[in-house]
Amino acid sequence: MLAAAAAAAAGVVAGCDRPGSGPTAQWHPAPDALLPLLAATVALRDRYGEVLAAFPALQGRLGPLKDDHAQHVVALAREIGISEEGPFPAPSASGGALSTEQGAALTELAGLEKQGRADAEGACLAAPSYRAALLGSIAACRAGHIEILT
Repeated sequence: MLAAAAAAAAGVVAGCDRPGSGPTAQWHPAPDALLPLLAATVALRDRYGEVLAAFPALQGRLGPLKDDHAQHVVALAREIGISEEGPFPAPSASGGALSTEQGAALTELAGLEKQGRADAEGACLAAPSYRAALLGSIAACRAGHIEILT
């Protein structure tokens, strides 16, 4: 019985390649499901920066909202396991030209916040439970931003 087991084990081992004897398969993990949300959050943070540069009088109202998004970028980067300083994934669409009218710029930010809230809610519902608190808090924060902007 012991001899049969040894012979079977030898047959299994004989079918294995020695390390370095042939092409090796590389494991490439799938991209993190939060990367699109991170890219959109970076774009939203940057859009706030553009609006604040164009309309500095809004600093008191919009500065804290931009800071919230900067913190969301850091939190998402940590969760994904990438550097907090970037480089970050590029958003799939450009923000386009900024309106020269303050009211229109605020309306645009409100629309971006609504889309961002929906994106964060969707990510929260699709994510593993250990990510729900982070994503839920981002969605709730964005809902608050919508109230401030409208």
